Amino acid sequence: MNSKIIGIVILVVAIGGASAYFITKNDSVDNNLSSNQLIPQNEKIGLVINTINPPKSIADLEEAYKVASTSGAGRTNLYLHWNQLEPEKGNFDWRVSDIMMKLNEKYNFKTTLFFSVINADRLGPFPSWMGNQALGQTLEDETIRVLDSILSRYENIDYVIFAGDIDYHFQRASGSIPTYVEFFDDVYLEIKSKHPDVKIGNSMSLENVLNKGMEPGGSFEMTPKLEMGDFIALSYKPTDTVGDINRTPEEAIDDLKQSIEIFPSHQLAFFEISWSTSDFVNGNNNDQAEFIKSSLNFFEENESKIDFFSISRLFDKPKGTCVSQDIQSVEGSGFTSNSFRLERVDEYVCNSGLIDINQNGKSSWTQFKTNIPQ
Repeated sequence: MNSKIIGIVILVVAIGGASAYFITKNDSVDNNLSSNQLIPQNEKIGLVINTINPPKSIADLEEAYKVASTSGAGRTNLYLHWNQLEPEKGNFDWRVSDIMMKLNEKYNFKTTLFFSVINADRLGPFPSWMGNQALGQTLEDETIRVLDSILSRYENIDYVIFAGDIDYHFQRASGSIPTYVEFFDDVYLEIKSKHPDVKIGNSMSLENVLNKGMEPGGSFEMTPKLEMGDFIALSYKPTDTVGDINRTPEEAIDDLKQSIEIFPSHQLAFFEISWSTSDFVNGNNNDQAEFIKSSLNFFEENESKIDFFSISRLFDKPKGTCVSQDIQSVEGSGFTSNSFRLERVDEYVCNSGLIDINQNGKSSWTQFKTNIPQ
């Protein structure tokens, strides 16, 4: 299994377990905010807010928001998965997203919505009632309907990504790019007519683009075909194709700089930028801290070209909890088994927080709070 597919499949687990259905109909958020939480925030700097362990109550989740609110970040990501949001057609389950959005509003975090029609190599995940889907009129109509429902409910969402890491998808299906461009444009125009202030785009994995030579002039040039929407969102990990860190912080900043050269005519948005401290994947605390500091300097120097810059993520998680148990194991030796990549995904993601599992801030946490442009 491709390491990026693994990463997408584990999103619900990896982003703190916050989307677990711990919420009851009687849960509510206290909107009172203490004075010591009112610190300057930069809405262009984002932080993916997660908890160390799956929250058992809203209070558990809110503790993470309280910590995040001390950083100076003013944006976070909301991950919604269609199969969980609309288990029956027209019957939305807003319990989780209502709580997340109330906390975003309470702690003054602008919201980037990630609602994927494409997740790396696959379409979906879709609710079972939708059956098998393909890019076309039916999926187009349904996507417009559900996005309109979400954006009508939550006014705090100002950016939408509805296809994730399309570079992975179209590197194996480049012939379907024109079909997707038409699909995207139709959804874009309809949503913009109803929600003109919301910006809409796709995401790509910057390290995959560079590792595979998809940039203009590369061995597998593809990115010019994928430029559409109001902005281009980028995720980034300083890793090779199997998930090991293979860049220095300086080389990673060079990658970020190259992204501006790759997409000179589009605004960029960095929605998941991370560096793991796990030595298993060649990470360490010093490199993470240096990367966080340098990447925020990169943002400040190029702010006019960048809509937002979000770091993933607040807390580490316990080893073994960052890969979904639903992923089927592929037996074999060496690279024929997916256990090699699964292990690296878990190690990377579980140790990519700015605060460790004992709730001690890493050096990167200090760098993040110190270097956010105000």
